[in-house]
Amino acid sequence: MPSYSVTIINEHFSQTGEQEAPDDIGAWKAAIASAIDIGKDQVSHGSPFFGAEVIVAEGNRQVGRYLVSLGASPLKE
Repeated sequence: MPSYSVTIINEHFSQTGEQEAPDDIGAWKAAIASAIDIGKDQVSHGSPFFGAEVIVAEGNRQVGRYLVSLGASPLKE
């Protein structure tokens, strides 16, 4: 199975790791899911917004570059 480099960056942190996936689509789906998991933890703990750049690469080839964002806003009663 191919190995992909996944980098998640925002104003508070930068994280890079390796992950195996069957193909490019599986790699970017897993990378975006990881960013959403980080974001939902931050938003559920009081941050009104989370945004991060997600970069997926296989060796020197960039598979994709994505922006992931989540937010929360109170609703009027």
